[in-house]
Amino acid sequence: MQYETEREFTSWVQALRDQLLNEEQLAVLQEMVDQGKVDTLERAAQLLDWHAMMVDRPQHMYGF
Repeated sequence: MQYETEREFTSWVQALRDQLLNEEQLAVLQEMVDQGKVDTLERAAQLLDWHAMMVDRPQHMYGF
């Protein structure tokens, strides 16, 4: 997934709820909705959180 932006938070979901996302970060979520990958901004945020937790873990590099 190529949705990386500079961020100062640990959870997309929490940042969305707390209205901490900047315009670029909101655009990332909106693009996911527009492309039909998810149906809401919150679901996009959940998917990015999951991706960061599961796919970007260091163990993933080694196939664990």
